[in-house]
Amino acid sequence: MTATAERIKRKRGQPPPVVDNNALIGHRRSTPYVFSSPAIIVVTAILVFPVLYGIWQSLYRPEIFGAPPEWVGLQNYTDMFSGPDFWSALYRTAIFVGGCLVVGSSLGLFFAFALYRLVGRLRVLRAITLAPYLISNVAAAVMFRILFNSQFGLINGLLSRFGIEGPTWLADVNLAMVVVVLAQVWTDLPLTILLLLGGLMTIDRSYLDAALVDGASGWQRATRLTIPLLTPQIVISTVWLSYSTLTGLGVVLALTGGGPLGSTRTLAMEMYLTAFRALKFNQALAIATFILVLNALLTLVYVRVARRYEIEA
Repeated sequence: MTATAERIKRKRGQPPPVVDNNALIGHRRSTPYVFSSPAIIVVTAILVFPVLYGIWQSLYRPEIFGAPPEWVGLQNYTDMFSGPDFWSALYRTAIFVGGCLVVGSSLGLFFAFALYRLVGRLRVLRAITLAPYLISNVAAAVMFRILFNSQFGLINGLLSRFGIEGPTWLADVNLAMVVVVLAQVWTDLPLTILLLLGGLMTIDRSYLDAALVDGASGWQRATRLTIPLLTPQIVISTVWLSYSTLTGLGVVLALTGGGPLGSTRTLAMEMYLTAFRALKFNQALAIATFILVLNALLTLVYVRVARRYEIEA
């Protein structure tokens, strides 16, 4: 009877019944959120709660060590912005982050293009690029401290073979920052290379072949085609380098300790000294909150610049 009634309705011009796909199991819009809610709750508890608790504690200040904290509002931030140490640390952090971004991004693109040409050949080199990432920042800093030692370091030893007297790298207020930048880039470079290499391997070869047929040189294909298509991966690697450098403490602490004469005293180092040398933990949390906000703002800037560049390209 049901099939007969259905035929009669169709003959009368009535449309067939519409099946609601959302009514099927697994096709509702809320299904992905239901299944991912346990992970979201765990991530929120592990990551978001400590951040919010740290921001809340930055609004307190204990009068005496061990005494109950006193609500001071934004006084910790006012003292932070009014102190000369903060602005000098921010200036050195800008140099540190800028140097790591320029050197790290340039070397990352260079090695990513080089490894991309080795598809199917010498794939072991891709595994070798991960070696610096497997070494802790402290161990890498100790290694660079030995390399750039003014008396028995390998760098000065090589310079002496050419009759050049090597400088005191870690005792010079200008050269110490150069060594710190190189050490930080060395530890963060493997992930940058892998991100850019993964982006290169997703680019359709037909675009490059068409540009080659049109007579474009290798430099033109790289700058006008490959790099614009690689913009999302460049943004991700830039955000990673900026975050790792801005919050990086292990390299600076183990390599120079903020010296000489405070020339490598970055914001992360200033936060460490405020917390564990001056024992002003709430003021240190104010610096940590500022670093968090600065990271978010820089990420927005990178994304905005990348979108503009991608549109113009």
